Amino acid sequence: MVKKIIILIGIVLVVAVPFIFQRREVTLVPISTNDVIVIITSHNETLRSEYGRGFTEWYRKKTGKTVIIDWRHPGGGRDVARYIDSLFLNNFRFYWEKTLKKPWTQEIRTIFSHLENITEQNATPKEWEVKRAFLDSDVGCGIDLLFGGGVFDHKMESAKGYTVPNSFIQMHPEFFTEDTIPEFFAGERLWEADGRWIGGSLSSFGIIYNSDAVKALGVEHPPETWMDLADPRYIGGVAIVDPTKSSSTLKSYEMLIQQQMQIVYNNYFENKSFDTPKEYLEDHAIKEGWMEGLKLIQKIVANGRYMTDSSAQTVLDVAEGNCPVGIATDFYGRSEKANIASRGAKPRFDFVIPRSGCSPSPDPISLYRGAKHRALALAFLEFVLTFPGQSLLAFRIGTPDGPAQTPLCRAPILKAMYDPRFLPYHNDPNVNPYHDSGSFVYQEEWTKPVFHALGLIFKMAFLDPEDRLRKAWRSIQYAYKEGRHGAADEALAVMQDLNMFSYDRVSKDIMQEAKNKDYLRATQYQTKMANYFRERYKKAYKIAKHR
Repeated sequence: MVKKIIILIGIVLVVAVPFIFQRREVTLVPISTNDVIVIITSHNETLRSEYGRGFTEWYRKKTGKTVIIDWRHPGGGRDVARYIDSLFLNNFRFYWEKTLKKPWTQEIRTIFSHLENITEQNATPKEWEVKRAFLDSDVGCGIDLLFGGGVFDHKMESAKGYTVPNSFIQMHPEFFTEDTIPEFFAGERLWEADGRWIGGSLSSFGIIYNSDAVKALGVEHPPETWMDLADPRYIGGVAIVDPTKSSSTLKSYEMLIQQQMQIVYNNYFENKSFDTPKEYLEDHAIKEGWMEGLKLIQKIVANGRYMTDSSAQTVLDVAEGNCPVGIATDFYGRSEKANIASRGAKPRFDFVIPRSGCSPSPDPISLYRGAKHRALALAFLEFVLTFPGQSLLAFRIGTPDGPAQTPLCRAPILKAMYDPRFLPYHNDPNVNPYHDSGSFVYQEEWTKPVFHALGLIFKMAFLDPEDRLRKAWRSIQYAYKEGRHGAADEALAVMQDLNMFSYDRVSKDIMQEAKNKDYLRATQYQTKMANYFRERYKKAYKIAKHR
């Protein structure tokens, strides 16, 4: 026992002596004396790494100083939005209570959570009091810039008052002309006039496919249109990203729907009588095309192998042949194609923009309210839009101002980058979004009244009941193969009865549900609707199987 006590005392002395005899003076060493900018993004690690290196070098040459980018990457576009919501909510509550000396209540919290829906014209006195207090403040979120994500995300941040106009357009008007960065292209707005958001690159959405896997299914030609992905031969083979987690995937579905609207619209005008008003035809084309688009998305999901949160997973699975086809953004598809080519492997993987089915969309940058490093934020914006930042997007490794480790395979927004002088440096000199959109023209007003509800519809009608949807679709195709066309047609009609989501109903009722932030009520509603579609798909399955 005595021996154990002596050992214990020895251990205590060994640990305690350094503290007993340590010097009392404490020297505080700063962690960093560098300039720091905080950027939140849904972009992947490859882009963050290349932009971090490129901006650091550009800033050092320009100022002689070192800058550090503090990247924040909570996930996809929807994850970024939720994260920012929580930051602004907490900081505004502190401002409301400590600076304005007002009590924080559940009513105030609810109002702040719906800022995007509040205008001076439609607000109650209390709602406008809250929003006006926020807009008059300099409450921030601790982040300087939102980099990337869809235009819809940036417009939502703007509507809430989270992002603010910046002076970049006024400082550099030479960037914003028809010959440099046009305000509109193919129906898409590329920057806001007040600089609240500015496109830094262009993204297109399309189809990835593995030619070997496609041929193995007996499909003669690789997919060229969105409609090709509904081919029953792709059952269990389409790699799909969950659009409720990915802004870019949701945008691709909007493009798909817009194409269906355009097809119906063109058919109407080819067969219209001379006395039919154009407005009447357009209204009906929009509503009919919306429904055709939803039915097409439903078939694509029914063909799906899985639903993932990761755009990278779909690309890898298609490249490896685990899935014959999938949906991806151009930079993911082209990056993988370049990666395979660099290894000298057989060119079995490819990316294609659906024929007349997509317009290039801007990948924006926005400045947050209360940004503590505003000058650095404007410097980053300047870097992105000038030659060093734009060449980083498209050039090959080893070219002047090109990437250091991995080609980004993105499309610059600056028209000058497609000058023949620079094409030899491009990773893919055939890519030019200003020429590639074809006849497709994006019509924002067609889908704007319903776009916010599209993700919710996808979740309730396709994602939550996806197992039953796929089972019903398989049984329908089996009935066709057996020659039971009557049963198959009847079951297909039941499966594709999406009248609950007609354009009129979505633009009114469903849009309100999509904006509802009473999470208990929202969950109850979504569960009810998902159960409704489970029963629809179950009924379709039984009809196809037993009749």
